Amino acid sequence: MIDSTSRAPGRGARALKRAGIALGVVLVALFGAHIAWTNSGSNEWQLVSDQDGIRVSALKTPGYSLMKYKVNVRFDANLSEALFMLTDLDTGKDFGATDIKRIEEVSTPSLFYAYDTYKLTLPKPFGQVEVVLLNQCYEDPKTKQFHINVYAAPNRIPRAGDIPRIVHLSNNWTLTPVEGGVDVESVSEMDLGLPYVLANLAMPEVIGGQIKAMREVMKTDRYKHGKPVLLSSTQEPR
Repeated sequence: MIDSTSRAPGRGARALKRAGIALGVVLVALFGAHIAWTNSGSNEWQLVSDQDGIRVSALKTPGYSLMKYKVNVRFDANLSEALFMLTDLDTGKDFGATDIKRIEEVSTPSLFYAYDTYKLTLPKPFGQVEVVLLNQCYEDPKTKQFHINVYAAPNRIPRAGDIPRIVHLSNNWTLTPVEGGVDVESVSEMDLGLPYVLANLAMPEVIGGQIKAMREVMKTDRYKHGKPVLLSSTQEPR
């Protein structure tokens, strides 16, 4: 009579070996998919959403895993109102920011820049983050467009607490006065510390929702009467 229990260790070892091989295959496949995705991309803008006057486009750069996003929208406002929203420190309060502080500010007739810090609770799955930013604003004298460049400045102040701090963020705004409003273009990229697959899937909806909220908030009295820190005499409100 053969004792079947004597074969159990052998079966267990073979099962573990098969599981190890399967795991190895999965890891190789995931690594291959990562390499393929990272190296892919046309480096051209592709429209991913066009709803309610808000156009969101995405760009995949070869060698980089995160997508860049561009938003084109028209604000039914004058230039001073748009500038006020995008440069005033307290604007963050209308979008859920807390612990807002201005670390440094320089304002001249031709250039404005400031370092700001705040905490923000982003939509799921992102959670709460700490943000330290450099904001730059200037007017192009030839085109009469205003440019606002926002960059992460994670080392501007020491860290305090265990809330994740954004280390990579770039958001470049271009404001063009037109008849009946302001044409706004925003080009952004951001690393929130999530796997890039989740970030790339979620960001178009997050960005579109933020722009929609900004457009609605601008209709309130605070922004209708706001005075921007930088506005040339040739670009006074209509």
